[in-house]
Amino acid sequence: MTDSTQWVTVHDTACTNTNPNSCVEVRISANLLSWDLPDNKYGDKLPLIPSSSHVQHGKILYHLPIKATLRSRDIPISGRTLSIKSNRANDTVRVSGPTDSDGCAMVILESREPGDLSLSVVDDNITAAPLRVTLKEAWYESTFLITGYHVCFESDFTGEPALARGTNDYHKKDFLYSARGVVMQGTGKASNGRYIRPTQVNSGWHRNNRGNRDYLDNPDGVAFSYTDSVQGAYGLVTENHSIAVDPNVIPKRAQVNIEMVGRRFVDDTGSAIIGHHIDNFVGAGAAIQATWESGPVNNTQRKVKYIGFGS
Repeated sequence: MTDSTQWVTVHDTACTNTNPNSCVEVRISANLLSWDLPDNKYGDKLPLIPSSSHVQHGKILYHLPIKATLRSRDIPISGRTLSIKSNRANDTVRVSGPTDSDGCAMVILESREPGDLSLSVVDDNITAAPLRVTLKEAWYESTFLITGYHVCFESDFTGEPALARGTNDYHKKDFLYSARGVVMQGTGKASNGRYIRPTQVNSGWHRNNRGNRDYLDNPDGVAFSYTDSVQGAYGLVTENHSIAVDPNVIPKRAQVNIEMVGRRFVDDTGSAIIGHHIDNFVGAGAAIQATWESGPVNNTQRKVKYIGFGS
């Protein structure tokens, strides 16, 4: 069999039977397609999470551009419309348009499903090895504003001792009942080293002469209990481990790697944390917060890599 303009004959040996000198003849299309993953804006080949996308059902949107190049006997084929499909039903594959003068077309893969997939060419007269892709880590296209938050520490307060009902212990009154204290922040670290939180708040706020809240009107309506850690929206919050995020941008309980900060876990959220903003939990007390705020990361924009779930 001879070659043609459409097909190339490939000769090789194979163990097809017991006869010596067996020969297998395979005809493949002369139109060959190759794949290439261009570097993203951060210098590697990971997918990006588009700035305009939102979390849906706890899943981010992977966006991966792929360059497909079509040639026939090393000659670029221009003006050809490619048909590419994924072996997974929920993946979306778009081709930017016909191949250009270099035989190239951009293929855009988008998916919310992590894991392994394979892209293949549907056209019968194009030969291409399947492109195998694993979706797991991805860069957020936008940088994030990085801030830090803390809980109050009893040693920062000066009030007289007051009973913390529910614990049978006494703690500083302003630590328990002021607008800087436990009832406002939700949790505080007591001088005995234990975390304390309100379990009942039946009181309004007294306001100072500027109209700002300062103390609870009725401390007798408040009860407390000790806890092993700070309770976040999605789990226990740990110093230099947990972050608060907008769950429309980063899924709850996911992990990310923040430039100059490291790996962090989504354990919390907050009404002031909107969009591309991450609040890093730094611990208890004004000194801890001051150290963070004087560091190189606070209130800066940083790259963030989505890592996924698990330990």
